[in-house]
Parts: sequence; C-alpha cells; structure tokens
Amino acid sequence: MPVNYYERLTQVKRYIHQHLDEPLNREELAQVAGFSVPHFHRIFTAHMGETITGYVRRMRMERAAYRLLIDGQNITDLALDSGYQTLSAFGKAFKQQFGLAPAEFRQLHPTAAAHLIQRRTIYNRKESIMQPLEIRTMPDMRVLYARATELMTGPAFQTANLEAFNQLMGFLDTHHLMDKMQHCIAIYPDECEPGHEVRFDAGAIFVEGAEPAAADGLAYQTLPAGRWAVFRHVGPYDTLWQTWQAAYRDWLPTSGCELRDALSFEDYVDDPSQVPPEELRTDIYVPIK
Repeated sequence: MPVNYYERLTQVKRYIHQHLDEPLNREELAQVAGFSVPHFHRIFTAHMGETITGYVRRMRMERAAYRLLIDGQNITDLALDSGYQTLSAFGKAFKQQFGLAPAEFRQLHPTAAAHLIQRRTIYNRKESIMQPLEIRTMPDMRVLYARATELMTGPAFQTANLEAFNQLMGFLDTHHLMDKMQHCIAIYPDECEPGHEVRFDAGAIFVEGAEPAAADGLAYQTLPAGRWAVFRHVGPYDTLWQTWQAAYRDWLPTSGCELRDALSFEDYVDDPSQVPPEELRTDIYVPIK
C-alpha cells in the first residue's frame, strides 16, 4: 500500500500540538511518523519549510502569543511553559518571532496580533514536479570515507565538508588512487539541523579490485544494495538543497514509492576544478523499496 506522506505529517503535527507541554525529541516524533530519523527530518523540513525543532519552537511561541492576548497570562509563567529558563531568553525569542516584545504585543489590537501570529513564509514550488533521472538497482557499495563534525549554524556545512574532503583527497593523491576512484560522494549520517553537532562523510567508491586499506582517520562503510531514485542537479553546490527539497517534498509523496532504511547520498559527477559552477552535475541518490 502506498505511503501517505501528508497523512503521516498531519499525524505528527497533531501529536506535537497535543504534547507541547512535554519534552519532544526527534526520535520520538520520527517513530510517530513511522520513518527513520534522517528520513523524517528531510521529509518534514522539505514539506514544512522549517526543521522539526523550529516547528516545535514556533508552535510553543504561537501558543504563548495567544495566551498573552486571550488569557492575560503572566509573562514569566509563559516563558516557563514555552521551555525557556529565563524571562530574557523568552523575550528575545518572542521578539525574533513576532517583531515585538511580549509586553508590546499584548497592547496590540487583536486583529493585528492575529495577523502576526498566523503569517507564514510561502515557499515557491516548481510548476512541474521534478522527476528522477532514473531508478537504479545497485549492489552493496563499499565506501572509503573521512568523517568530520560541525556545530551547525545554518542548513549547509561550512567547515566539516572541507575538512573531510581534504583528508580523503590528500590520502588518495598521496597513494596515487585518484584514477581508481569510480564515485566521489558525500553521505549525511545525521539530519543537518542548526544548533546540533552533525557528522559529514566524504567518500570514495573504487573500481573493482582497487580498494586500498583504510589509513588512520579513514574507514569503510557499506551502502546497502537496493533501489535508488537518482535526481540530477545541475549548478553550484550551494543550490543543491533545492533539488533535495523538490525530491522529498514534491516527487516522493506522488511517486507511490516508500523510503528504504539506508542513507541518502550525493555523487559528484564532475571535477569542480575543471567545470564551472553553473555546469556542475551532482546526482542525489534517495533509497526506495
């Protein structure tokens, strides 16, 4: 039976609204949705335009705003109910969300206040749904990788990707293995959420019979055999998120496909030192059953 992604996300949102007074973690919410944590994060972010942590924070803040208007609740109590330990931290977050301090917000006309609460960012979608380049059935893929971590300050890596690829490519160059590399890839073991320490794996898949022993700081992992929906991105790497979003937000729910328990990855088809950014080809592999 095809997966109803919209229904699962609605179920998660309903669960969040019913448990706003309780601690909510990504593992718990992924279980409610019936997805693995990395898949859940990508699907939720693609559909909602914000991370699960950001959504929970916004729901608590919107509830606090309504309580300010309707119940006249004490601001300190609202701060604690919203998960903030200090009034100043709550006030700063509230102003960042609504553009006004809580005391100023309370003085607004109800219609103006409701407008501030209910406004949403509108995300433009492509007129036609992006389709995969192809559906590929692949065997187990052994990947030599270097791993780096980064405390995320935004949705894209700034340092971990450079650190990991520098280590991997330095090893390949030193041991004259560059021409033995069949695929140069990036694997994301964690959801890339701002405020969290996240791992980045820079990997190489070699032609048969050319796999070297893993040196210090490097290791092997296996991407499991199975089917992959492959999406072709053409353009600079800093716009890759647009193709990721389109695949998970637009194509997946209408495809009739179900995600498989494996990690998605990027395959860099071109050498960025030889191809201009606007012409770079990158294949995004999404595991499906």
